[in-house]
Amino acid sequence: MITNESRRQFLKGTGSLVLGAYLPATLAQSGPGKTVGAFATKPFEPNAFIRIGADNTVTVIVKHLEMGQGTYTGLPTLVAEELDADWSQIRAVGAPADAKRYNNLFWGEAQGTGGSTALANSYEQLRKAGAAARAMLVAAAAE
Repeated sequence: MITNESRRQFLKGTGSLVLGAYLPATLAQSGPGKTVGAFATKPFEPNAFIRIGADNTVTVIVKHLEMGQGTYTGLPTLVAEELDADWSQIRAVGAPADAKRYNNLFWGEAQGTGGSTALANSYEQLRKAGAAARAMLVAAAAE
């Protein structure tokens, strides 16, 4: 059963918000005023499913194959809605082979598509990934 919780309810229910940050060695050594160019070349990757480029394109990593069921449209649409991103900014790419990270939630540790279940399988996962990315962007903007 799919329930539609708000971001606020999700954060209240989990009791915490975990944010990850990565500072490449090149940035750590670059010094004040020298890090702007380094950020422009690396996409923002808040989780396993979303990358945001310096040109504001949002790439959604889709773990299900596109076999006529609209997974490369439906799943990125969920992320676009959570990020409040324009559809022209959205790109979809297939996930690499990594069953631990991109497993089919209905099958356990197996990466695959079947039974017209891709949207039902990943609906909540991608919606929350988009919401988490948006929260990180808002927090960064607020600072």
